[in-house]
Amino acid sequence: MLETERIILRKIEPKDAPTLLKWGQDNIYHKSAGYQYLQDLDAAKKSALQYQARPYSYGIVLKENNRLIGLVELYERGLDEYNGLLLTKDLGFLLDKEYWHRGLMTEALQLIINFAFKELGQNQIWAGTFVSNTNSQKLLKKLGFRYVYTTDYSMVSSLFNYQEKYYLLTPQDWHDIMQINMKS
Repeated sequence: MLETERIILRKIEPKDAPTLLKWGQDNIYHKSAGYQYLQDLDAAKKSALQYQARPYSYGIVLKENNRLIGLVELYERGLDEYNGLLLTKDLGFLLDKEYWHRGLMTEALQLIINFAFKELGQNQIWAGTFVSNTNSQKLLKKLGFRYVYTTDYSMVSSLFNYQEKYYLLTPQDWHDIMQINMKS
């Protein structure tokens, strides 16, 4: 289990379905994080089982009340061992709006990044944000991620109408930012 003084990262459980449903019916999470729309509690239960089945998908739980307040996950960028994709992960995250601007997502991301580099031996962590999600972009930069490129998905398919900015973190970037943070 990954934890700090304030939070625990744990596997998503079926009992989390009502919280997932709340997020799945709030447009702010669709617009800021691309979180899927969930029609009803049955859809939320299926979603909980999908998160539970993913190896590096965690709920962010507040220790003081054992409440699920967010999600963080590492997922595969591809399975091409020849090109090194097995040593890279994508990072996804969502925090309940009631808990924004309290440093809780910073703590959760620090935990998952340390885990990815130290335990999983990853060489790169990538994160994409919608162009309009400046709060997540600021957080990624604070954690040492570097902006690399923007993709306009409307150019890929007429089914999509959004752009994403992509950021990269390497073990060296992470080491450097942690050294800076320890000095301040």
